[in-house]
Amino acid sequence: MAVQSSISWDTIGPFIIWQFLIPFAASWLQTILYAVFIRAGDPKPLPNTPRFLKHRRQLLMLIYITYFLFTIYEVDYELQRFSNAYNELGVPVDVSESGLQSRFRKLTVRFHPDKVSVGDRDRANDYYVHLKHMRDVVLDPAKRFAYDRFGPDILTQCRSCITVAEYTSHALLVILYTYGGLLVFLVGSNALGYLRDGAYWRYLAILAMATYEVRTGLRPDYPPFLATYFNPLFTSLRLRPAYVPFQATTILRKATLSLAQFLGLLVPLYTTDPSKPPKATDDTDEARHKQIDLLERVVAEGNTDAGRLLELESMPYRENEKAKSELREALKKYMVQNVVHQEKDVRNAIGQSIARRRGGVPMGARGTR
Repeated sequence: MAVQSSISWDTIGPFIIWQFLIPFAASWLQTILYAVFIRAGDPKPLPNTPRFLKHRRQLLMLIYITYFLFTIYEVDYELQRFSNAYNELGVPVDVSESGLQSRFRKLTVRFHPDKVSVGDRDRANDYYVHLKHMRDVVLDPAKRFAYDRFGPDILTQCRSCITVAEYTSHALLVILYTYGGLLVFLVGSNALGYLRDGAYWRYLAILAMATYEVRTGLRPDYPPFLATYFNPLFTSLRLRPAYVPFQATTILRKATLSLAQFLGLLVPLYTTDPSKPPKATDDTDEARHKQIDLLERVVAEGNTDAGRLLELESMPYRENEKAKSELREALKKYMVQNVVHQEKDVRNAIGQSIARRRGGVPMGARGTR
């Protein structure tokens, strides 16, 4: 029995749009908005400045929310356009066998090929065969169970299936392969350093949807939120026909994965707070002053240590001022050369000083000093 995974462009396409196309479109749109709303000659916010980052965050939020709502509308529109067996037969989703047979007799009187003109007979014959197939699906308990929960594709993917157990086993394998493939993709991407922002939401969305689909496929009843709340509300207000479980699963899958992408992309948006100034780099005046202060502390500590060592070593020469003076100079030179000059900050300062003195000098005339 062949198992087909449901990973397709409908799954990969929105991912590419969320991750790449929307940020690219936001950058392009931000440039256009600056050109439109900022007068010529006025300064425009520079990239990575607090004002620029604030505008980019607001623009991305607007585009993300708009696209998220559009994806929900799009998938619902497609489901309504293709309809389902119950809507095409004109019966409720909980129709009984007798009610279905009575309705189909009325459809036969209306759409039977013998009841239409000769020119439309071929089209009428195809439509009548389609209605008859829909009736047979709803009348067969196993096919109806599979159709309600997994959609019409399960009937073509598993033509050899007869019982509910066979349809369910096939559908669960499809669910396993689909969400297992997504998990492997995410784990591999995270291991390579990609898609780490919001990874928790993506994993949670995959596990939640896999759990929901398994629950829907194993239970004999409709999901409670669908049978108790949504379908009675929609049918009573005549907003739209009742949802079949596979339609609700399609919408929830799209909404959950899109929401996970949305939440994952919110993390880098709030990593940099536009209200806080950017961190100073190592090449700023403040950083240089800090290095000078640190260097002064290191030199002062070195002088203190040198003075103590001089006092200690000069005790035998207290009566000989000349020898004491020579010893003091020798020890000071030793401390400067072997202690102070070994400090990292001191070496960096000396190197920068030498580099500045050599700057602008021809290569052959730089020398070593």
